Amino acid sequence: MLSKMHSVLATGSQATPPRPRTHCAVAVRCHLGAASTSQPGDSNANSKCPVMRLVNGTKGLLRSAAPAMEVPTRHFSYDLFDYTPFSATNYQGRYKMTMGLEPMHPMDWIEIDEHYEEEMALRRKLVKEKRDIVIHSLPGAEAANAEMLELLADFLPKRFPDRFTKDGNVLINHSTGDVWNLSDPSQDPLEVSALLVQEDLCIMTTDETGTLRFVSGAVLFPQRWSLLEKIGSDMRRIHEPVPLFNGEILKPVNAFMSRIAPNKPFYRANWTISDNPELFQPLVEDDIMAANAGEIINSKVWGEQEPITPQNAGERLQTRCERETLSRFPKTGAILFTIRTHMRKLNTFESRPDKAWELARALRNLPHDLVKYKTIAAFKDQALTYLDKISMGKREPSAEPYLP
Repeated sequence: MLSKMHSVLATGSQATPPRPRTHCAVAVRCHLGAASTSQPGDSNANSKCPVMRLVNGTKGLLRSAAPAMEVPTRHFSYDLFDYTPFSATNYQGRYKMTMGLEPMHPMDWIEIDEHYEEEMALRRKLVKEKRDIVIHSLPGAEAANAEMLELLADFLPKRFPDRFTKDGNVLINHSTGDVWNLSDPSQDPLEVSALLVQEDLCIMTTDETGTLRFVSGAVLFPQRWSLLEKIGSDMRRIHEPVPLFNGEILKPVNAFMSRIAPNKPFYRANWTISDNPELFQPLVEDDIMAANAGEIINSKVWGEQEPITPQNAGERLQTRCERETLSRFPKTGAILFTIRTHMRKLNTFESRPDKAWELARALRNLPHDLVKYKTIAAFKDQALTYLDKISMGKREPSAEPYLP
């Protein structure tokens, strides 16, 4: 999350035209807060209900209510996001911690890919079973939470008209079957937002002293940190476990955050290598501090089915890239930090030896303190041996642009 705001630029695939999607059959889950007044057997049953009118198609196609818009040229393709931030040029020499932030097109704010249905099912499960540790908001954050949902409800049908339809205060997610009454006061805007997108959502506001604080979060896919430990913290406290951060870039980060303007978002990407394929990876700060002190915590926290070796590293290890965005809300002035996680097994790089070589280079150049912080120490050597093997005879690095 915010504790990951160190290092690297993002690279990605060239934009390609959106591909048509087909809708799978899903059960409709209504979150309306009020029952329909139509009676069973009524020939006009539900015809006056905007939700069922759209679901049943009595006024045309499901997507007919979505506003038409011109789709701008974007950085990345519609459903393939090829983040390789370890390709950044600053890894060619000595490692340097940077913010790595780049301006982005506003329509790139939210991503949806081929994992959407699977990940949204996991998010619903986590909200149901672990809500107290994945969603939390402090008093005073209500207006910012409401504005976030308002912005998402406006954005999603425009950006993804084949997945979302908005009719008045009703938002329909055709992919999951969820139907939300946005005007229902009993609904938590933070929870609804978390169940609309694959991104984790962290809101920061300025307190009476002018200090920016983390006041609201829906963090369902944490990379070894704890929402409850960070909530309420300022930037210095959030990044306390991150080697080098407070000493090297805290000041420019604070200055940058104060200058973010509405409708001018930024993005960045980071990377790590993980021995755990799960998206939900909470970790308390004591364990992070133990890792920073040199203790290998991987086996203590998750257990090992078998030792990781150069022979099984391609299957057992994966890169975990987080694409993060920063934007300011126009009404409340709150800052939203989003985190979209992409995971791929190391053996994916067998067909891309140039990227395997770049990842090995980045891993070699990573300072030892960051190797420990990222909890890579337990399998760094095995990963390097594997990456070196598959990158032998590598092609010359491709001419991918470093974006914007």
